[in-house]
Amino acid sequence: MQHHAVINANEETLRAIKALDLDAIKQRMMDKEIGHGWTRERTDSVALAYRNYLTMLVKYPQLAAELVVSMDVDEFWHAHILHTVKYTEDCQRIFGNYLHHNPHMGERTQLDRKNQNSLTKKTRALYDQEFGLSQHSGAWCSAAIEPKTAWCSAAIESKAAWCSAAVEGKAAWCSA
Repeated sequence: MQHHAVINANEETLRAIKALDLDAIKQRMMDKEIGHGWTRERTDSVALAYRNYLTMLVKYPQLAAELVVSMDVDEFWHAHILHTVKYTEDCQRIFGNYLHHNPHMGERTQLDRKNQNSLTKKTRALYDQEFGLSQHSGAWCSAAIEPKTAWCSAAIESKAAWCSAAVEGKAAWCSA
């Protein structure tokens, strides 16, 4: 019976991710003065990739430290965070706590880049398994092979080391 409750909680959480109202964040990303001037098509693609990232954090918390995001998804996440009240409420509804974002600071070593490439491949494989190739766009991981990549972290209630997406406090490193 306890296992059934976990499944229901996950299903409810996944519904909450799908129901996220990201219109204000999309408007900011499309704005040429305060955002990035993205097209509607690019913005919608990145918003879907962001939802998929949140979905993967919920469905695979044991792999959270190995999930990477592209620069576009990272920028969209930043814009969501700027809506502080909404972001806090969304995190509470989805994760039960605040999902922290911690940017990587400092030099990126050759080992960092090698690890990053390895994690990108793992994320792509899981992404394809979970969502299929039709949602595998530049907004997600294909951007990860470019020199400009996101070096950031996610952690619920500061349970992360540098560069990780940690839902259960197992922090390592995350970037695209």
